[in-house]
Amino acid sequence: MGPDRYTDAGGSLNSMADVKITVKPNGPYRVEGVVKLVDAEGREWDLTGKPAFSLCRCGGSTNKPFCDGTHSKLGFQAAEAAVRKEEAAQGQAPPPNPVTKM
Repeated sequence: MGPDRYTDAGGSLNSMADVKITVKPNGPYRVEGVVKLVDAEGREWDLTGKPAFSLCRCGGSTNKPFCDGTHSKLGFQAAEAAVRKEEAAQGQAPPPNPVTKM
């Protein structure tokens, strides 16, 4: 089995191509597809029945690593948005959005 393929807890063969991660503007990372999520000690979260979930990016969630919507209460501004706002305030042209091909 190659590095881009794995077997999930139910024994199904999956491919990383089946996973989509979307960076939400000033919000969480939205993960869609079957993934294994582990903490710093290597313990796996049970994601059974969750074909999609959102991961906190603002640091304010009380349900980390999952998003609980706190970013909207905090007025969280993602780093890329903050940089663009500062550059616009200084009259600099913002860099284009990155496009990464793998």
